[in-house]
Amino acid sequence: MSFSDILLGIAIGDAFGAGVEFQDRDWIKSQVDFSRFVNARNSIAAHLVDKPANFPPAEAFTQNYSPWDYTDDTEMTIGVVKALLSKQAFTPDLLVAHFTQEYQQGKAQKGFGRNGHGSMQWVFDGTQNIAEVRAFQQNRPYPGNAPVSRAVPLGLLPVNLISSYAHINADATHPHPKARVASLLIAEATHFLLVQHGDARDLIDYGLSKIHSQEEETESLLATVAQLPPPAQLQPKDYEVLCGIQPIVAPRFLPGIKGLPSDAMLTGICALYVLSHAQSAFDGLKIAVQMGGDVDSLASICTGVLAGRYGLDSLPEFMLKNIEGKAYLKQTAQAFEDYLTAL
Repeated sequence: MSFSDILLGIAIGDAFGAGVEFQDRDWIKSQVDFSRFVNARNSIAAHLVDKPANFPPAEAFTQNYSPWDYTDDTEMTIGVVKALLSKQAFTPDLLVAHFTQEYQQGKAQKGFGRNGHGSMQWVFDGTQNIAEVRAFQQNRPYPGNAPVSRAVPLGLLPVNLISSYAHINADATHPHPKARVASLLIAEATHFLLVQHGDARDLIDYGLSKIHSQEEETESLLATVAQLPPPAQLQPKDYEVLCGIQPIVAPRFLPGIKGLPSDAMLTGICALYVLSHAQSAFDGLKIAVQMGGDVDSLASICTGVLAGRYGLDSLPEFMLKNIEGKAYLKQTAQAFEDYLTAL
């Protein structure tokens, strides 16, 4: 297992997925053949006629964005890694400090902040403080999926730390039972596949054993997902299990499209489904992107874990060549590998 492969896989899945993020599943299946990068960000939410008053402006999806940029998913994963490398007590506030530091470092280098951040953007902009963001996410029926998207490195830690650190990861920004359990699912899936080298067919049962009695709706839904057919045989009713009501209905985001919403529980469960079926990093990327919706988050998790399991060789050369910041990603990964070796 190479953490360099994992982090590059996370960034590649994130960056390729960002081009078609929040597009309808049917559109993706008809327009994206994975032979080239597709940038459809200027058409996000074009289907919405009457947008809510607080809906992001169109430029929010295209401003400060270039094809092959990775998004907040990779940036905050690096923040988790940097927090661990600091060897300070692993706390929610330490994570927020490193998320902010990574964002500000990118802003200093590029001249603008990275695209893709959700409620943490309010903290970076100074419009809300972290306590207000935590309260917002804590009171949502279905919190956002940022903690899920950055949880992969936690699965490589000693087994006695995984559960508590996964919960701390969620509490940094989304202190909600569903976000905690979803963060734990990704960390445990990473551990099962990359450390234990478990059989992917047993992954969902393993996940169920790790979250038993922690969050009833998540546990029940994951048990249902275990009975679904493989990706090529999914029917509309199966996508309603994986992604919730289709098309997505507010307050889940993005309403009106068929796909995965920006939802912690559903993203975690979808990731385990993809990981239990995919046979390579590229296979996982394709299955994830073809879910539609918030595909950069899903593809970043799945491509990263599968790159750690199978390597990067299955990914097309144009993906490996064009991903942003390869030298920085490799440098960060090497530092984390050294950290893990010393534990």
